[in-house]
This record gives sequence, structure tokens and C-alpha cells, in this order.
Amino acid sequence: MTEESTQNGDINPADTIKLLVASDIHLGYEEKDPIRGEDSFIAFEEVLQHAVINDVDAILLGGDLFHLANPSKNTLKRCFDLLKTYTFGDKPIAIQFLNDQSEDGFQSFARTLNYEDPNVNIAIPVFSIHGNHDDPSGFGRVSAVDLLSSHGYVNYFGKWVDLSRIIIKPLLLQKGETKLALYGLGHISDARLCRMFDEAKVFLEKPDDPGWFNVMVLHQNRADRGVKNYLPENALPKFLDLVIWGHEHDCRIVPEENVVKEFFVIQPGSTVATSLSEGESLQKCCGLLSIHKGLFRMDPIPLKTVRPFVFESVNLASFQDELRLDEGDVMKKVQEFAAERIESLIERSKEQLSGDDRQPNLPLIRLRLEITDTKQQFNALRFGHHYFGRVGNPIDMVIFKRKTTRVKDESGNMLDDAALKEQFQKEQRHHAGLRAEEIAEKYFREVGTAHKMEIMCPSSMTELVRRLMDAKDYDAGEIAKFYEQKAVKFLEAQVDSVVTEDNIDEVLAGFHDNETNLHDQMLAMLDLSASKTTHEPDPVQTSTKGSVSDKPARGGTRGGARGARGAAAANKTTRGAPIEAEFNRQRRDSNKHNGQIT
Repeated sequence: MTEESTQNGDINPADTIKLLVASDIHLGYEEKDPIRGEDSFIAFEEVLQHAVINDVDAILLGGDLFHLANPSKNTLKRCFDLLKTYTFGDKPIAIQFLNDQSEDGFQSFARTLNYEDPNVNIAIPVFSIHGNHDDPSGFGRVSAVDLLSSHGYVNYFGKWVDLSRIIIKPLLLQKGETKLALYGLGHISDARLCRMFDEAKVFLEKPDDPGWFNVMVLHQNRADRGVKNYLPENALPKFLDLVIWGHEHDCRIVPEENVVKEFFVIQPGSTVATSLSEGESLQKCCGLLSIHKGLFRMDPIPLKTVRPFVFESVNLASFQDELRLDEGDVMKKVQEFAAERIESLIERSKEQLSGDDRQPNLPLIRLRLEITDTKQQFNALRFGHHYFGRVGNPIDMVIFKRKTTRVKDESGNMLDDAALKEQFQKEQRHHAGLRAEEIAEKYFREVGTAHKMEIMCPSSMTELVRRLMDAKDYDAGEIAKFYEQKAVKFLEAQVDSVVTEDNIDEVLAGFHDNETNLHDQMLAMLDLSASKTTHEPDPVQTSTKGSVSDKPARGGTRGGARGARGAAAANKTTRGAPIEAEFNRQRRDSNKHNGQIT
């Protein structure tokens, strides 16, 4: 099919599903900061405005709508206000919801779309999974996204209810002749999810009739952060056409093809910088995803209200001769050098000003200096005081990265502090963006026996830190109590030996023989696997459970009779303005079409 025929209207807008795609909004990030407190809300409002301007059929969010699992009342209110302003209204909705809501296996979904609720007036439906920052936590394992769903603001899907077996049923949506199967999986510990994929305990149920465009939305580590600490793309089933990947903050919104599994991956990235890393300095975007039968196109939409951010890393060894760092007042020389670089970065940040009145003007600046001697290091906090009113983050503009040397104790083992520092620098070189607790976990897995953790396993310690620091889930203290109780019971069970202060370390050496089982018991204790599903699919990763083509359509084009079921999408199709630019073509298996629009 040629571009000319496309412009003549062969792609009917009435058969095209338009989705506004975004991820990692992090509402409430630094909300009490007088400088940066508004950033997350301003960016989210722009995303919603793009949805209205582009007249999309729905908004699709890839997790981490909130920065904390327990967002403040201020953050919740502002989120409600924004969603009510931009997604409520009388606009007819053309996408039909085809799922049989009486069937089992839908515990992870509220069963009724908000625009089918006669008590809620929705103009643009919002579909969202949860991320690692707003995952279900605390008593009852309720996510902040649950609150939005129960009040009719969003359609929350992909919430797992049984971690002994994950069954993912798609939301079946149709507009005209385009049929979309939307799969969702909210954040799960990467190690646990990888293990479940390896053990074939993750099932994606695929409609058995052809013609569905299969999209999966998930929120996991995508970059290789060590074995079992990320979800390999190749673990996902081949029948998928497109994967929307949340969690990673660097924007890679242009579709990337996985040549092994023959699907495409879109990584929207975050809409606000929550860590001043190099990946966060890339242009922030949301995207307009257009799906027409078996074809799709992604149009990036650069965000104009994002605070400017410039990152630079400088190895001072490259300026050894120029700065004469082996003589004189080395600290003063480095500080003067840093001041020159900061001025240059501030000038560069002006290139990111869009002219939008809502865009914050004070830029974020991050200068990373790689040093070889502590004499080159100055007080970055005091240095930053000179830049108040000129940059958005004056107290942490400059960070130092120093190469450490191995220090060994009398037994020949590397001391913990030196080893951790070396591990941190090594992982940052090879896996940029790796979090400190992830590096510590990897260290304790690889370190010699002399420095192994005796009670809590590394995975559980990482989970404890994540819940306390990221999610502010203070019930996470139960993790430490769990291991304390298990260790006491283990010691009490050692009837063959007398446990004393001198030999307790030796006795505890066997405590972690079943480390994986202990970690899983700990997660179960936190009620992460509270509900058990009785649905038993065939033991394969993809299965078909009957055709949905003969099921009555619900939703339809909503007009005066809101929420009416069984309505047709439209009695008459109209050919409007053609979709500009070409569609990306999926390579297809036996159920996929052939050919390409050019």
C-alpha cells in the first residue's frame, strides 16, 4: 500500500485506536521543596492536555503515577483535581469493552470500566498499572491506584492477586475494525518474576480468534542489572506485538524491535527527573500511539514544561597537566575549574527553555568529577550556596567519584567498606543507574564467607530498604521481625548442639541453606499472595480460552445512553483526515498479517 493511497483515506480514523502513552509520573516527588515541589504536577497536567488536544480514545500509564505508596493528602487531592478537569466530560467514547465480566480470572481488574458506570461522566478513560513506588502495601495491600479506581478516576488493571501463579487476562477493546488485547502486569520483585518465568508460572491468555493487536504494559527493570535483577525481553511470549515498558526513566520512546521475539518495545521514560543521572537528562516525552488493525505508529510528544536538566561527567585525570594538580592549592584549583564548568552548564541549560510560561526556569545541574586523590575534593554544599536563585538544586550540583584501592585484613579478605565502594564504582561503570541497595545485595551474594549476612538474606534486606525509603511503608519493619523469629526457632531446633555466644555464628551458618524459601515466606507474610485463584489454565505460557468474537459488545460509542451495553461501535463509518506519517509494521507469526504501509 502506497503513501498516496493512505492519504486517500484507506486508513479510516473510525477504525484507529489512539492512546496517549506515558509512564513514571511520580506525583508528589519533592512536593515540599520550595523550588521543585510543583514539577511533577506541572508535567502531568501537560500530559493530560496533550490527550485532550489529540482527541485520544484513552490514556495508558505504565506505573509509578505516585512517588510514594502512601501519597500525601495534598498529592491525592491535586491528582483528583487534574483527572477530573481533563478526563471527565460528555464526549462520546468509541472503544467497546468486550470481556465477559462474569468469567473467573478477573480478580485483578475492577470488572467494570469507569466510562460504563452510569454514575461517572468520563470523556477520556485512563488505564494504569502500578509501579514499584505505588505498589500495593500496608494493611489490606491497597495501592494508591486502587483509590483512584474505586472512585472512578482510572481503570486499574494488572494487579496480581496470587504469586504462586500469575494469570494475565487481556482487556479486550475494540473500535471499528481494530481489536486491541491489552495485557497488564504491575511491578513484582524482579528476582521473583524471573523465577516464575523460569518455572513457567506466568500465563498470558491469548484470544484464539485472529486479528487482535496484542499490547503488554509492565513495570520492571529492563537494563541488565545482574542475574535475576531484571526481566529479559526474551522471557516475554512471541505473540505480543508491542510492549510498553515502565520503570526505566531514560526516554526511549521510539519503538525498538526485538529481533528474536519479533515484537517492538516502547520505553516512555519518566516525566520528571527524580535522580540526577545521565539518563534523566534526556528529553522527556509522552507519546501518541495509533493502532490500526495490525499496524501501529508512535509519535513522540516532547514535554515543554519539564525543568531543564544538564548532566556532565569530567575525569580530572584528563586535565592533570592543564590544572597542575600535583602542586599548589589543589582543592582551590579544582573548585575554580568546577565553577567554570557550572557556568557553562547553566548556559547550556538555556537551550532547553521552550518558551512555555509554565516551565520552571531554574535548571537542574549535575557535574560529576572523577578524582584520584581526596586533596582534589572540596565542600560541595558550601560551594553550592553561591548558586541559590540560579539553579534548582544548588546543594547537590557537584558530586565526586573516586577510584578506591583494595584493602585487605589480616585474613586476606577484603574489608567490607572498601569492597562495597569498589563494587559500587564497578557496577556504576557497567550498569549506570543501579541503585545503592541493589549493589549492596549483589555484593553480599558474591563476597566471601567471612562477610556473609547471617540472619537476613540480601533480597529481603533490599526489599526492606525499598519499602521504607521509596514507599514509606513502615509496616515493612515486620520483615526484620520475621527473620528474628525464624532465627530464634532455628536455634531452638538445634537439639544436637549447645548454642553459646562463642559458637552461635557457626550454628547460624546453616540458617540460609533455604534462602529462597525464606524470602518467599517473608513476602507471603506481608500478604503479597493473599488471594488464591482457582483458575487452572493449561501448563503453557500462552493459552487460548475460547473465542470472544461471539460475545456481546459493551460500551460502544457512548452518547445519550451512557454505559449502554451491546451498542455497536458506529452505524456508519466516516472517512476523516488521514493519519499522517507511516505506521510501523510488526513482524507477525501465523496469526499476524503480512505487508506494510509505506
